Amino acid sequence: MSGELRGRLVRRALVVTLTVGVIAAGIGTVQIAALWRADAAPLDTAPVGMSTINDQYQAEMDRADALGGQLAEVSGQILTLRGAVLTASDSVTGDTQSAVALRAQLAKAQAKFDKLQGQLKVAQTRLAALNAAAARQAAQNAAARSSTSSGSSGSTTTVSSGGGEPDDD
Repeated sequence: MSGELRGRLVRRALVVTLTVGVIAAGIGTVQIAALWRADAAPLDTAPVGMSTINDQYQAEMDRADALGGQLAEVSGQILTLRGAVLTASDSVTGDTQSAVALRAQLAKAQAKFDKLQGQLKVAQTRLAALNAAAARQAAQNAAARSSTSSGSSGSTTTVSSGGGEPDDD
């Protein structure tokens, strides 16, 4: 073996030895850190036992059953409310149709009312004209009576110009 070969083998052995030493130091460091951590953070509570887990599981199953029953009750209430909403919707639809029919009747009644109001105004105008004519006739009759009573000493008779029949009071 030559000196050069020996130098290479020594270097390689040294590198392998140092690499194994570094790995061993890393593993040792991790072990020491784990021990320190375990000493610094001891378990305050013991792990949960299997009977406790079974009890909690049974409690959750009972709770799930109770919630299932409540869900069934709520489902029944929802069905009842749906029926009520459908009934109310049908009622609103019927009321809407009735309202439309009533609006049509109201429009007809309003038209009839307007027509009657127009006829009433014509009748009131005619009545006012008749009242005015009656007042004029009454005034003429009164004037005729007063002239006949003052003219009874003379034998003249006055005829009214109203064109009506003589008054028989």
